[in-house]
Amino acid sequence: MDLYNHSMDDLISKYLCGEATPDEAIQLEEWKQISKENQLYFDNMQQAFLMVSNVEWSAPDKKAAWQKFNAKPKPSSKIGWMYGLAAVLVVGLLAVVFLMKNDKMPLELIANATSVTQSLSDQSEVTLQANSKISFEDGFGTKHRQLKLSGKGKFTVTHNEDLPFIIESNGVFIEDLGTVFSVESRPESDTVYVVVNQGIVRLYDEHGSEIIIKAGEKAWYIRSQKTIITDLETKVLKFDFKDTRLVEVVDLLEKTYQIDVQLSPESIGECKITTQFFDEEVATIITVIAETLGFKYEYQDHHYKIQGKSCQ
Repeated sequence: MDLYNHSMDDLISKYLCGEATPDEAIQLEEWKQISKENQLYFDNMQQAFLMVSNVEWSAPDKKAAWQKFNAKPKPSSKIGWMYGLAAVLVVGLLAVVFLMKNDKMPLELIANATSVTQSLSDQSEVTLQANSKISFEDGFGTKHRQLKLSGKGKFTVTHNEDLPFIIESNGVFIEDLGTVFSVESRPESDTVYVVVNQGIVRLYDEHGSEIIIKAGEKAWYIRSQKTIITDLETKVLKFDFKDTRLVEVVDLLEKTYQIDVQLSPESIGECKITTQFFDEEVATIITVIAETLGFKYEYQDHHYKIQGKSCQ
């Protein structure tokens, strides 16, 4: 059964709030027994419910449940509030879930259906994309700063020379040297992709391959070949416009991407824009600029024509 089946999410919410019928409770128990994954999913939802509801929970009494179902009492406001809260958490698939089985087991930060941003204990910050997770052993931030990544994450790291921040993914390591960077490393992929926004990182493996990646650069590690690939002439383009005139923006885009951009009328070139672009296609940049200023644009054979009304 699909772990992210919304009807099952609703059923778990009702069960945790004590609102499930006996038949529904049986249905849930049967679902949990289908696989270890289903049981783990339920355990995670129960743990999150306890964290936010601040109440003790125990499995419903079967006899009492039948009596309650037959009597059909009106749910109290407290129960209604708890059910609503649990539904939000469960139906939202708990974008972030912390797991700690015991002191010897690793902690995990999991992004299920949506991305999540979380501060770590060392004051660094990570943004995990959907279906990604990081795990780290006890003592992270005090004894070490090494974690494991599965999926895609962006890291803003607080530098500490005594405790280097190291990301490991199946024998491939990315070490922070004071930076903001993104890493994509999925179990089904043969490639680890690293792009550096700010600062420097060191990409290396267990076999001695190593490279320093600076801001605006990116690199790929090919697991099957145990090699690092980088194109030093292909830079990651970053634009940071702050109250910049459109005519100046257009001039920069024309020189960078070897395109032609016409402003109609020319007076719209005095309109100003504040925005940032990082490693975006020129088509995306033009689209965002036009939408931001309320303009329209046309494209044909490397020629863009942006149309709009003059800014007052």
